[in-house]
Amino acid sequence: MKRSALLLLFLVSILVAHAADVLLEFKTYNFDGWVYTQSGVEINNNNISQDNINLYGDYALISPEITAPNVKSITVNVVGRTNGYEESEYNNTLGKVYVQLINDKDSVLQEVKHTFTTKVRDRNFEVDFEITDIADEPFKLRLACWDANIESRFSVRKVFMTVKEYNLSGVVGDVNNDGVVTSADVTSLYDFLLTGDASSALNGDVNGDGSITSTDVTEVYNILLGVSLK
Repeated sequence: MKRSALLLLFLVSILVAHAADVLLEFKTYNFDGWVYTQSGVEINNNNISQDNINLYGDYALISPEITAPNVKSITVNVVGRTNGYEESEYNNTLGKVYVQLINDKDSVLQEVKHTFTTKVRDRNFEVDFEITDIADEPFKLRLACWDANIESRFSVRKVFMTVKEYNLSGVVGDVNNDGVVTSADVTSLYDFLLTGDASSALNGDVNGDGSITSTDVTEVYNILLGVSLK
């Protein structure tokens, strides 16, 4: 295979590996499938950029359904704004954000309540979920401020759900953690050796020597050829 073709393969693999780390995204120009429950208001580029996706009362922001196979835990990063923080009626406690994982019947699977402690306009906070038990079932992310009043509401601008920790398959040679050993694992090792991005080589230390090197590539080839590891 020509060098240019190999380089293209590497670049494609890198992009796929990077995308696999981001499970959900909500931001300007990227909100397909998300639902905003405020009656009569559709999500659009302008109201996201202007921080007008308000959460209070019955208003909530709900993601599309996703699954997260082989994922043990996730991090949800929320970027937004506390509205009315300069008003005398503003209350941090009322403005707390409920970050929930829900199923297709809207039942809450897990929930974290993020309470603000200071009166700051622009916000960026993270919450973590352990999702091993629900990783193979469809679920959605819901953000709401059920207790907020108008003065204490929070508005969402961006949401990123990313993988924090993987459930490693335990299969020797399964570099990309998909449960089987294939040529894709060789590609994942080459990705790591080229870029240093560990997300493409979750089980990359195939021979157990504490580092990921070209020797691990050889070990995966041996597995594919049916040669037992020593």
